[in-house]
Amino acid sequence: MAETKIKKIIGRVYPLKRLAFFSQRLLMNPRCRELLSDLACKRLPSKSLPVIPYEDDAASLHKAGYAMLDNLVRESEVKEMVDWFSDKKTFDRWDADAGYFDPERPPADCHTAPFSTEDIVNSPHAMKWVNDERVLKVVESILGAKPTLSNLSVWWSYPGHDAPQEAESFHRDVDDLRFIKLFIYLTDVGSGSGPHVFVPGSHRNPAFRKIRRYTDEEVETSFGKDGIKYFTGTRGTAFLENTFGLHKGQLPSTERRLLFQAQYSLHPIGIYDYSPVKLNSSKILDLDGYVNRLYVK
Repeated sequence: MAETKIKKIIGRVYPLKRLAFFSQRLLMNPRCRELLSDLACKRLPSKSLPVIPYEDDAASLHKAGYAMLDNLVRESEVKEMVDWFSDKKTFDRWDADAGYFDPERPPADCHTAPFSTEDIVNSPHAMKWVNDERVLKVVESILGAKPTLSNLSVWWSYPGHDAPQEAESFHRDVDDLRFIKLFIYLTDVGSGSGPHVFVPGSHRNPAFRKIRRYTDEEVETSFGKDGIKYFTGTRGTAFLENTFGLHKGQLPSTERRLLFQAQYSLHPIGIYDYSPVKLNSSKILDLDGYVNRLYVK
């Protein structure tokens, strides 16, 4: 009886999904995380897509922690996405009081400005991109189970700030036991417009276990400047990455950046409250119900 009451109290105060989220964040050794992930996969829908003919992408993602996806999206698609978001409002995720605003005129202290989930899901090509056969096959081969689309984001990053904020410093994502992110640049990204930065191989390196932000100097001391990759490229540049590895979004110095990001994981992310969106009739696609269940009704 006492045990039942305790479980009820815990369930009310600290829902199981949040408990699972924070529990897995205590496990920072890569090998231990892999072992637990293998066990978790046994309770999940098994992978069903053969990785052929994308073995090279899967091998690169497994070994280096990232895989470039050349020709994943078309220039015309990128243009349509940029046009779609040009009249949509954004918000400052770190300042709720700022409300929604025109991304052309962000508050002076705003570093990043994301768009709403509904605007992203119903954008011209978001759901097509995240359900691309190549992406799903490669992701599934790494996860070891059928993926769950657990995050979908599009945001502007702005220059004009003296110091990095939050994810603009090196860190590890610890969102689930296994997860992979898809990045697609919607603007040209050079050294001054906030390139994504990653330390190849760090997803399997046991160093930097503490969940916190790390300085450039700390990372360079361990991996060297040559051991850090800066992802620059024209709009449409796309890549997959295991962001348990050390990474950051470089603070833009001269130009703003528009980025599309999707995350695939074994489970829903425990601290998120998902509200699936009904697709507009013109956006209806043949989508896998399991993969997309958190975002599409």
